[in-house]
Amino acid sequence: MIKVRVSQIFSPQVEDVVAAKKALDDGTEFAAAVSQYSTCPSKEAQGDLGWMPEENAQGLLGQAVSEEDIGKILGPIHSPYGYHILKITEIELDMPDGPFTRDTLMTEVNQQLPEVHTLLFKKFHIGMPVGGYKPGETVHSVAEAHSKSVTEILALINHEMGDKGLPTISPEDLKAKMNSADPNLKILDIRERWEYDIAKFEGAEFITRENCESILDSLKPTNEIVLIDWKGDRGPSFQKYLAQRGLHNTHTLAGGIDAWADRIDPSVARYEIDEEDEDYRYEDIFEDPQS
Repeated sequence: MIKVRVSQIFSPQVEDVVAAKKALDDGTEFAAAVSQYSTCPSKEAQGDLGWMPEENAQGLLGQAVSEEDIGKILGPIHSPYGYHILKITEIELDMPDGPFTRDTLMTEVNQQLPEVHTLLFKKFHIGMPVGGYKPGETVHSVAEAHSKSVTEILALINHEMGDKGLPTISPEDLKAKMNSADPNLKILDIRERWEYDIAKFEGAEFITRENCESILDSLKPTNEIVLIDWKGDRGPSFQKYLAQRGLHNTHTLAGGIDAWADRIDPSVARYEIDEEDEDYRYEDIFEDPQS
């Protein structure tokens, strides 16, 4: 979500970069120091290494970056290749699509996304204010106050809002469709194996990494696809993935198998998942639904 542009002075000799750093400290322009001391081919472009993704830049710079870092000079830095002095020249923020922007008031976010307090606490450890957000607080000001990335916060809350717009089907409506024996109805169980072993959803195909492609290849755009998960929270990501494959007639069972057991079939076992347990990871049955 952030692209960083970096320029460098490079030499395999530590003496060169130490001399370059002293020259910079004495007021020499970076481009002039590049010309005098760098042995990297990038010196022909005044040391410019071009744009790189944030994670690549962090690996090179050894730290997270923000807009305030533009113009910062780091180093000398030792790498397996030699010695570097790095300058952050530009940072471009790729703001996520969605209804919220950095200037959206948090009171407005809270109205549209009531669970925003919990989301920000769980993801970013931003405390949940007892009295709600203050008038005038924006997404940007909250991010800044807690030293968090505004683009990462926007990605989270806009993603959650996007999920809210995806179709769901109630347990009662799904039961009626199943009773009608509609041949176009396809029910996919996207839970983990251990969940499936506890509580099976009769009439659903249990989809795993091993059988995922064969099952998806058998589906047609005319199929009405219903996704079964635990409580309806995993289905939206899979709906987006299916849409990328041309399968748009999809629904997530509202409330998941837990609601089905509660309202339709009490013989189905119910279970709990400790969502705070860091050891819990549900099985990835597709490569990257967000790409």
